[in-house]
Amino acid sequence: AEAVLARKAVEGGTSPMTRILERFEVGPAMLADRLGADLPRVERLLAEPRRSPLVMLDAEDALALTDDAVEQARTAAANVLLDADWSGGGPRTLRFYRPPGLALGSTSRELYGLLWRLTERSTDGTIPLDGIVFPKIEHPEEVDLVHGMLTEAERALGLPIGGIRVAYLIESGWAAAQLPAIAQHAADRLCALIFGLADYSADIGLRDIANEHPVADWTRSMIVDVAGAVGVPAIDGMTLDYPVGDPTLDATSNRTRFLERMQLVYRDAVRAREMGMHGKWVGHPAQLFAVLLAYDTGTSADDLEREASKLMAYGAAVEAGQGATMIGGVMSDRATDRHARAVLRQAAAIGRFDPQRALELGVLEPG
Repeated sequence: AEAVLARKAVEGGTSPMTRILERFEVGPAMLADRLGADLPRVERLLAEPRRSPLVMLDAEDALALTDDAVEQARTAAANVLLDADWSGGGPRTLRFYRPPGLALGSTSRELYGLLWRLTERSTDGTIPLDGIVFPKIEHPEEVDLVHGMLTEAERALGLPIGGIRVAYLIESGWAAAQLPAIAQHAADRLCALIFGLADYSADIGLRDIANEHPVADWTRSMIVDVAGAVGVPAIDGMTLDYPVGDPTLDATSNRTRFLERMQLVYRDAVRAREMGMHGKWVGHPAQLFAVLLAYDTGTSADDLEREASKLMAYGAAVEAGQGATMIGGVMSDRATDRHARAVLRQAAAIGRFDPQRALELGVLEPG
């Protein structure tokens, strides 16, 4: 709905963070202490701002459902996808779009409308869209409908069949209950399963939108299990308390509020990471800073080197005829070898481990 904000989300990343800290009179040491984070990591992320790994342009919850607003947003989405700088000279941010869910009755109009506009300006038979985030999925049959719509559009527009990937939002008790079937139906295009906590809390009647709730954690566990089974990342939902100022508070109170909310999103991200989720949604550059920091601290370069050493040591043991052995005082076999490979593969995917080295270790394949 707001093209300027959308471009800032794409092109700005964490770059506003230094200015945000100055506004709240918070120094790097104060922030690191409040988060329980390593000060050199905080300082490095401030000195070397990073972009978001993925940006989603939202035509569902963020959009007023009036004809004028919808038309303006469709134009803005196409312009941002086509004209914004999505790379900044580094790894390109993934480009995603969220159409309205099926219950709103305008899914095909908005999805097709955007795809047609992108294709009109295409000069090489491709469009600047990596995938869609599809909301409010309930039944596996709805997955078949969505994928059929995408295939029809790709065929009509001359795009590669299956090229538009889909991340599904799990936002209801019924979706959680049917998650294995949903994932099986979605496997040909699936790229992520995302937890939508706010709608989920409304759907099952929770009194509060509480991040740390046993029922919410049960659904997170389901998402992690099924996402792992089909080989896609599980992504946690957004922390709704943004680290922004309140005009009714004085400077000292706003600083306290900012630090509390930064601590909250950082803690939520660490918790999601420890549960096996590979990312977390954000809606503000300070949240992006906290979440990137939380995931950066999850695995150090030394940790990854230890995993690589395990692979090489176990490979040598297998060549010597051993199926199980001791490596660094820990029992090691095919199961621990598989786990080390999974850790290094994920690290390579997010740019934390050299892909050429991963190829040499057999963690990745050339294809």
